[in-house]
Amino acid sequence: MIQFVNSTKISVIILLSFFLFSCEDQCEKTSVYYMYQPIFQTVTEVRNSVELTEPRPIKALGKIYFKEGYLYLNEPGEGIHIIDNRQPSSPIQIAFLNIPGNFSLSAKDHVLYANSYMDLVSFDISNPNNVVEIDRLKDVFIHYSHYSASYLESQQKVIVGWEFVEERTVTDSDCNAAYPTEGHWIGGMFAMDTFSGNRSNASFTGSGTGAGIGGSMATFTIYDNFLYAIDNDKIILADISNVETPALHSRKTVGWGIETLFPYGDKLFIGANDGMYIYDNETPSDPQLISKYQHVNSCDPVVVQGNYAYVTLRSGNQCQGFSDQLEVIDISNLAEPQLIRTYPMYNPHGLGIDGNALFICDGQAGLKIYNAIDPENVNFNMIKQYRNITPIDVIPLGNVLMLISEQGLHQYDYSDLNDISLISSILIEQDEN
Repeated sequence: MIQFVNSTKISVIILLSFFLFSCEDQCEKTSVYYMYQPIFQTVTEVRNSVELTEPRPIKALGKIYFKEGYLYLNEPGEGIHIIDNRQPSSPIQIAFLNIPGNFSLSAKDHVLYANSYMDLVSFDISNPNNVVEIDRLKDVFIHYSHYSASYLESQQKVIVGWEFVEERTVTDSDCNAAYPTEGHWIGGMFAMDTFSGNRSNASFTGSGTGAGIGGSMATFTIYDNFLYAIDNDKIILADISNVETPALHSRKTVGWGIETLFPYGDKLFIGANDGMYIYDNETPSDPQLISKYQHVNSCDPVVVQGNYAYVTLRSGNQCQGFSDQLEVIDISNLAEPQLIRTYPMYNPHGLGIDGNALFICDGQAGLKIYNAIDPENVNFNMIKQYRNITPIDVIPLGNVLMLISEQGLHQYDYSDLNDISLISSILIEQDEN
């Protein structure tokens, strides 16, 4: 099994291929192929790799979760950084929870739930300085992203990475020439985001007793006694009435491209590539579809407050879309959600709202903060813009904005919307290479 990525190289290859066509033979072409081979670990090795270690430098951030004064920051594929955030102006890294293949997390009472490739792992976080694995629901994520095919083939190994093997340049005058026949090769006209793992983005507020609070870029959420987790086109429902030992309850098919989960009251809002699903969650064990609001294909996290849903759409390789915008949707009639305004954005990712403060993580355009007192005129009410960061996701809570970016963790005091200020940062360690 071979996969490869390098969009920059591919762009160059396409240009080179164009200019290397012969004037005499318009079919002559030059292509470059890259071969990668998977790095495997046995299932036993993966499951035995979970451990709590001393804090370590943050290399990347994917998800953010807040629970009872502590921040749990996912480093994609690696595990969770645990931060004492009882004083947001002075956050302290206290430990790193090594979890191979981890991309998502949520918590209820004293238990943290996190995926590890195909498994759902439960941790006792009563003492964040001494987190202990207490349960493992095996083989729950049977369609887990790019790793599932290999895992299901053998039931013995999991792909934990990719290793570059060889580069080869091929020039051929045959317009129908194929890539090299020996080995497993992929050529200059094909690329995919292989290493991103489960790319779903979710938004959850931690509805229900004892749950924490999350941002808008995750795949887990908790409502009442159920943990919901996105697994491709399905939502996995795990019964957590016994918080320490989750039990698989059911798998509910929603549709391809589902990305985000946001419980609001007894409703569940699901963001998808092509729209927003609204479910009645009055019976948490069996959510029922109320309606679907449809838009163009695009990455789609969603948050809700009152009669309005706020949805950011962004373009990009994973989303197969070309729209970068904020949509404000009237959901006063849940059966017939109505778009009321669209606002152009640069490349929005996560978002959050607290009262009148609307926070948009707008890619390289930075963090944008709006007064959303009038949802139909948000664009005229920008309060502040921070251009020196590339934000990913936010949690606005208690007048403190907790934000993760490509540069690290940043926290802002927004108790006075006319005087928002940065109060702390923990920066990502830059790779010297």
